Amino acid sequence: MEFTELADYPLPPGTVTEWTPAAVNPPELWPVDQRPASYIHEAHLKHAEQAKRLERHQSDRCTPSWLGTSFRIHDRLERRIWAAALDHWIDRHEVLRTHVAMEGETVVRRTAGPGDVRILGTEVGHLASSMSVFTHLQQLLDRSTDPLVWPAYQFATIEGPNHFTVVFAADHALLDGYSVALTAHELQTIYRSLSEGSTPSPPETGSYIDFGTKERDLVGHADCSHPAVQTWREFYTQGEAPYFPALPEPVTGRRVPQQSLSAWLLSARGAERLAEAGKRSNQGFLAAILACAAKVTGDLTGADEFRVVVPQHTRSELRWAASLGWFIGVVPVRIPIAPSATVSDLAKVAGTEIRRVRPAAALPYSKVCELIDSPQHLPFVLSYMDVRHVPGAEQWTSWQTRGLRSRDHSGTDVYIWLTRTPEGLNLAIRHPGNARSSRHIHQFAGLLRREMEDFAFSTDTFAPPTNTAVPINTAAPTNTAAPIEENSHGNDTHRSLGTEGRDAHRVQAY
Repeated sequence: MEFTELADYPLPPGTVTEWTPAAVNPPELWPVDQRPASYIHEAHLKHAEQAKRLERHQSDRCTPSWLGTSFRIHDRLERRIWAAALDHWIDRHEVLRTHVAMEGETVVRRTAGPGDVRILGTEVGHLASSMSVFTHLQQLLDRSTDPLVWPAYQFATIEGPNHFTVVFAADHALLDGYSVALTAHELQTIYRSLSEGSTPSPPETGSYIDFGTKERDLVGHADCSHPAVQTWREFYTQGEAPYFPALPEPVTGRRVPQQSLSAWLLSARGAERLAEAGKRSNQGFLAAILACAAKVTGDLTGADEFRVVVPQHTRSELRWAASLGWFIGVVPVRIPIAPSATVSDLAKVAGTEIRRVRPAAALPYSKVCELIDSPQHLPFVLSYMDVRHVPGAEQWTSWQTRGLRSRDHSGTDVYIWLTRTPEGLNLAIRHPGNARSSRHIHQFAGLLRREMEDFAFSTDTFAPPTNTAVPINTAAPTNTAAPIEENSHGNDTHRSLGTEGRDAHRVQAY
């Protein structure tokens, strides 16, 4: 399962249909819902409001900030049944039937009940080329996922002779990377149940809206004495917000789209060997990843410290295991790099650091920013997610499932997503869109793969097996694409949500 932009997905030509949520009454007439927005949702909304005010002379829409997925259903598209499947899914996930808006200085939520939102299909017609399909869908998803407007999500299908491709996107406020990983299996299962004439019966799931209420109850009264605030204050005492190490200065004067890199770093066997290597140092998978990244940073730049922000999931109860929502906190990580340190040495340091800072994820970063003078924007984030046990993961290849993200134009941000799937360990990076940055990122990625392979197979008498990944060119700025996904949460949510004894337990993305 890759995590890329829509431009990197092999969209087929075919008959395109837009599937758009519609409500019996407009959102402004829905009943007011007293449940508050989660901290991250409110911060996202306020940022979108501010960005729209600054850019209003250019556009009435927000800069896209959506996540999504694309996958294939190996069956004919029965329109009535597909619409019913989407209706069922919207009824299942309350977050798709709620709207949070700024009314003056007040954040107001209104929520529609089950059955009050239904899907309307609009056939666009047959588009004869992949490029025409891409152009249409890119524009559709960008304009249909504005966080300030309901609905902030959109579906589309592309019909083939005996199959159809599904494309889905939603503003980040409605879902995170783990939610994306759940989507293909849920929609496939619901559609097939209805096709067979049976009633879909997925397990019950909690509402992200209820999570926001609980989060406010737990941390709403936190002050500067909160341990998480202390963790962040110490981090910023040692330096500013972390940037990707030794990234070339951004090209000024132009708003250039970011570029992306996607590649498989390790096969399934290689990932298992990396996990075993971490265990030999009494550390988990995330510690091994961070150790390799720190080692590459030291070798490339001579830095004596690796600084990065790492997302952690906040799905603290089983009722959130299959919920759509943005269940993410972030923690600051500092790993000193001694000149002679090995990856094994650094893994021990990384594991200790992760265990030390992990509790800080419970306090939303926007709350931290209210309490201390810390930068709102985080330019360097490394996310890890283990999705091997997500329902349907074994079918992702046959379904051609991929996670999707919207385009970005930052000249400084570098976001890294490492995802462990049944196929192995995938890397996805988005970075500033210039040749110098691209060369630097490709070099970093190539060295990261080498360090992981060396660490994983350090006790073998045989060479590592041939890697099935697309080769990473450490010199050329070419935008290669291969598989993916996102976050810093060794996520085993469906088997052991709430068990935090291993580094390989977390979820999706910032």
